[in-house]
Amino acid sequence: MKKRTVCLMTSLCLALVSCSSTTPETSAESSVEGDVVVITAQVAETTETTIETTEAAETEPVETTEETFPEAPEDAVIPEGYHYIWSDEFNGDTLDSCWYRESHSPGWVNNELQRYSVDEEYCYVADGDMIIQPTVEYDDDGEASYTSARICSVGGFKFQYGYIEARIRVPEGQGFLPAFWMLPSTGQYGSWPESGEIDIMEVVGFQPDATYGTLHYGDPHEMSQGSYEAGVNLYEDYHIYACEWEPESITFYLDGEPFYQTSDWFSSTPAGATREWPAPFDQNFYIIFNVAVGGDWPGDPDETTPFDERAQMRVDWVRVYQKDA
Repeated sequence: MKKRTVCLMTSLCLALVSCSSTTPETSAESSVEGDVVVITAQVAETTETTIETTEAAETEPVETTEETFPEAPEDAVIPEGYHYIWSDEFNGDTLDSCWYRESHSPGWVNNELQRYSVDEEYCYVADGDMIIQPTVEYDDDGEASYTSARICSVGGFKFQYGYIEARIRVPEGQGFLPAFWMLPSTGQYGSWPESGEIDIMEVVGFQPDATYGTLHYGDPHEMSQGSYEAGVNLYEDYHIYACEWEPESITFYLDGEPFYQTSDWFSSTPAGATREWPAPFDQNFYIIFNVAVGGDWPGDPDETTPFDERAQMRVDWVRVYQKDA
């Protein structure tokens, strides 16, 4: 059942929750470092508590404080020991101001073929979903050019530790690489990959029955990766991709089933210096959705690759929970 978009604020481990119809006062600059974009955003950070004040006689307390949490969507299945803190249910007709549309040229990372456009035709909200629509155009010489979208919550929502999940239908076709992932909001340990990357879901077009969960870290670059073969083509239906991010471990899930857990990571510099574990995964991260076309891992599209509705990445909702303690 689809519910209203819920974008609220809590004063726990969140550094920022700002999702409203009014654009937040945000400035963002992006630069390419290694394989990914580093986006530096300056946003006024706020917290919110509920204060109950009693006007009474001198013998009565003047003020009491009670910590409250936002109400979860009715269909949310809250993990044991957690409480709901934030979601976007994508039930409106426009992309919420939580999200920042990125613009990048072809070949920007991993020799990918697409450009990422900020135009709404490539990323929009309809029928209760956030939709990313890759396209192809041909010039007079028959050369193909590809366009897709990449959005992130760099100026709208970031958090440290919790359980994050999204209900997604991935695109069908050779050459597509949809992803649901996270990057650090400040990069306090340096450029990529020193400050880390958490890939919650990647489904490669030529392997439609498998999802990957991956951590990137260190310099030189290292990664820890697990995969799960679902036994079905994942593009045929929606599935819930999730990650439980704790200080001592990170666990990846498909439809509620854990398939990979790791505590194997480190933070280092090219000069050989190291930071205390669990760095770099001990800082605020923000959320990213994108569909890449072509590149080193998925390979190029071919004559079988569709660019109609079957190419769409559809996100029904994304939700975040944190532990009660």
